[in-house]
Amino acid sequence: MKKGFGQTDRTDPWWKGPTAMGAYLGIMLIYATWRGFMEADFWIFSEFGYSADIGHGAGTMAIENTGSHVLSPLYSPLIIPGGDSIGSMVPLALAWMSPAMFILVFPAGFRGTCYYYRKAYYRAFFQQPTGCAVSKPWNEYSGETGLLVVQNLHRYFMYAAVIYLPILAWDFWLSINFHDPVTHAHSFGVSIGSLLLFANVMMLSGYTFGCHAFRHVVGGGSNDWTSSSAARFKHRLWKWSTKLNEHHKDWALYSLFVVMFADFYIWMCTDPMFGISDIVLIGGF
Repeated sequence: MKKGFGQTDRTDPWWKGPTAMGAYLGIMLIYATWRGFMEADFWIFSEFGYSADIGHGAGTMAIENTGSHVLSPLYSPLIIPGGDSIGSMVPLALAWMSPAMFILVFPAGFRGTCYYYRKAYYRAFFQQPTGCAVSKPWNEYSGETGLLVVQNLHRYFMYAAVIYLPILAWDFWLSINFHDPVTHAHSFGVSIGSLLLFANVMMLSGYTFGCHAFRHVVGGGSNDWTSSSAARFKHRLWKWSTKLNEHHKDWALYSLFVVMFADFYIWMCTDPMFGISDIVLIGGF
């Protein structure tokens, strides 16, 4: 094989895949980082979002002006220090932090240690390797050692990701429950925001339940599929997870886009800079 970064005898456009993946993941990483810090109360971020709107709503984290509660998935569950529910357990000394900072470590850890994402960003960012028969800038691959030993935590991040699904489903339920701010009358309805939250739950469910670690938990190491109803149920779970796992790449990439687009839509509907509001399609007030 030819030596030197990017040297190869291949004549096909081998560089297109890693370049496109690097651009896609890079844009998503930058956007999520910006949005995660945007609601914080320090440095330049104090000019944006919730920190600039204390006492006047939820900033750009949730749509509240249509009578329903459409919460951005990047901020769910919403933890505001000193607030209600979970926030009451967080000291006010941490109020300078963005609510996203309390929870994003778990979905970020789940995706960052995912077997598919490892393949994607190892090739796109680390050149390990860029492509088959393509020379890379490093002499050899040293394995997932040093800082990369965190990859072994993937199964535990998966457990956290499974817990997130009912939380996100509850957010969708809240988004289709409308309450008139004056009469407090209740009505069901569907808005573009609620549809995006529903799509987010579906995409994340496909990605999570098709995860290699989840598939192993429900069926890995099993030598018995038929002796009892529990064994047969376990087999059905394993087959279902396997079907999802066959398209794990698609679930991984599309779910990432949906969660970011849902957040972007909510940002647009809550920031006067964009000048739009959530569109109620059915029901509501």
